[in-house]
Amino acid sequence: MLDELRGRNLAHVGCTLGLTLGLILGLILAFLVLVILNSNSGANWATLVFFVVTFGLGALGWVVGDRVSRHWREDDTPR
Repeated sequence: MLDELRGRNLAHVGCTLGLTLGLILGLILAFLVLVILNSNSGANWATLVFFVVTFGLGALGWVVGDRVSRHWREDDTPR
């Protein structure tokens, strides 16, 4: 299976996985912030936590996917 992925850019795959994980973890952490703060500003903090976690893990997935695919492209060069 890994041979089929060689030479392809995996940044999009990494971004999709990062966003999916970010949505799940972001919802859980936002809920925890709402429960812990339990005030009027709790919704603002929960929204901020949700967006930071979601977009942060999406960007991290993009960078990791790009690095992995770049590493595989360099391995394919003839020596």
